Amino acid sequence: MTIPPPRANFFDASALVKVYCPEHDGRTVRNYFLCRAPTRYTTPFCFYEALNVLKSKWKYQDKISEAQYHSAASDLTNWYSRARATRTLKDMDLTEIETLREVRGMAQKHSLDFSDALQIVSVKSGPFSHMISRSKTILVTADRGLAGAARAEGLRVWSVLDEPEP
Repeated sequence: MTIPPPRANFFDASALVKVYCPEHDGRTVRNYFLCRAPTRYTTPFCFYEALNVLKSKWKYQDKISEAQYHSAASDLTNWYSRARATRTLKDMDLTEIETLREVRGMAQKHSLDFSDALQIVSVKSGPFSHMISRSKTILVTADRGLAGAARAEGLRVWSVLDEPEP
């Protein structure tokens, strides 16, 4: 077995939902997250967005049961509360004028919402942005549009619905 290089894996909300929601198409990313990802982190923004998506899958889309929702939301929250790499990092502050300007420009350039643009900016300019080569941060996402925009910005991306694990 090959040992992966030390690198950060940035899980966006869509990937976190695949990890914690009991759906078939999340098996690969779930196994990677639980067993093989050397460093896993997310932003508070993605954490809360993932909780909202889980709520939507239960309340409005009828894709998961109430019990599955409570289990997934609890498990996600437990991971987030213990994820030292996530909790101790300084998050990009969308209310700071320079960050807002960068996010707005990214959103306009790639026709993204602010949440997705902030994720790209977080990986490009955040705490793990200095890593290079095989240690370069990987944006882990189930959002094909975000994956394409991130690649266009020169980021390493794992589109969990379309590609094998990195």
